[in-house]
Amino acid sequence: MATDTIMPAENERLSLVALTELLHEGTGALAVSSGGAKAEVPRSVRDVLTRIADVLASGRGVAIVPVDRELTTTEAASLLGVSRPTLIKLLESGEIGYSRPNSSRRIPLDQVLAYRDRRSQTRREILDELTADAVEMGMYDQPATVGTSDAA
Repeated sequence: MATDTIMPAENERLSLVALTELLHEGTGALAVSSGGAKAEVPRSVRDVLTRIADVLASGRGVAIVPVDRELTTTEAASLLGVSRPTLIKLLESGEIGYSRPNSSRRIPLDQVLAYRDRRSQTRREILDELTADAVEMGMYDQPATVGTSDAA
């Protein structure tokens, strides 16, 4: 279960920007052809292509990782942006599921991503509450719209 990392080539930037624009504006069917053969691109693949093209067009690389991949504690900590000891505490508290087939812990990628999503949602909710409190106390000249952080 390897991780494939793709970095954009400098000379591909204009093509990537054009592809990104095409993928964003297109609502109809998307097809690819090669050597006379043609295939329609499913919506799910189009969505992935759009996200990949966005990242590559911005000059950043992308990594393609199977969801069923298991991470080491170091990889999982890095993905979450926490220290390895903090990750171990999350594992031992049951916040993130893991297995221990030998002396090393293995953490399913989907468990790490689910925790990251829960953590992000909790942060958004707390920020929305703080914003609402600040508006109530008159700390803003103009009221902010509560719940706008969901787009992040």
